[in-house]
Amino acid sequence: MGQSYCPNCGTSLQQQAVYCPNCGTKITSPHPQLQQVTPSYYPTIPTQAPVSTGPYKAVIGILLVIIIILAVLSATSLGHLLPLTGNHYSLPNPPNAQSVQPPNTPTPQPPYDTIWNACGGPPSQGCNMTSNGWREGTVPDTYDYFVSFTSTVPIRVYFFTLGQFVQYTVCNGDLTCVSGYYSSLSAATSQSSVPFKLAEGCADYVAIYVASSNGVMYPNIAVKQNSAGFATGYCAQVGTG
Repeated sequence: MGQSYCPNCGTSLQQQAVYCPNCGTKITSPHPQLQQVTPSYYPTIPTQAPVSTGPYKAVIGILLVIIIILAVLSATSLGHLLPLTGNHYSLPNPPNAQSVQPPNTPTPQPPYDTIWNACGGPPSQGCNMTSNGWREGTVPDTYDYFVSFTSTVPIRVYFFTLGQFVQYTVCNGDLTCVSGYYSSLSAATSQSSVPFKLAEGCADYVAIYVASSNGVMYPNIAVKQNSAGFATGYCAQVGTG
């Protein structure tokens, strides 16, 4: 740094002088010292090598389907949830013949509690059905489920476990993808309080209403609590009841 002088009287000044020793003038440095800033430390995070997701795509897809199913399982949904024809989902322990045998418990008498009789409008409008499309609804645990409807086209009813429903949905309604045993009602234009009892001790069932062609269905689905007090249906098979 060069020699500095008093701006008032010209006297030579020592480095870092604050006042002139001759006239007392306060010295303002023309080059103020910069404050040193300690640089922040940002550790380098190693970049992880990309992992191939090929083997896991099917599993991830199934998990997404299950999440969607749990979010939309209601009797007012219509048609195919995900058009994933060509993909398959295998059940490690599909329902066996014993799991579709209803429990030997008394069936409650009416009146029943209606849980589905409309699809977004008044019951008189019914529910639009498409050819080979379906509507689905969960069957509540510890309840008997009573199927009642009239329809302008034949409707077949299937009772799937959640795993079977995933298979059915992933294959876009192809029954050949559904493994194991399941209960069903023959195609008809009307049903009257037909009971489904496997859910009396098992919360694992979905009712599927499949139309043979375009038409309108007028549902009057009802339930009544009738707890079996023990595992029933598929839950008895897998021991999760």
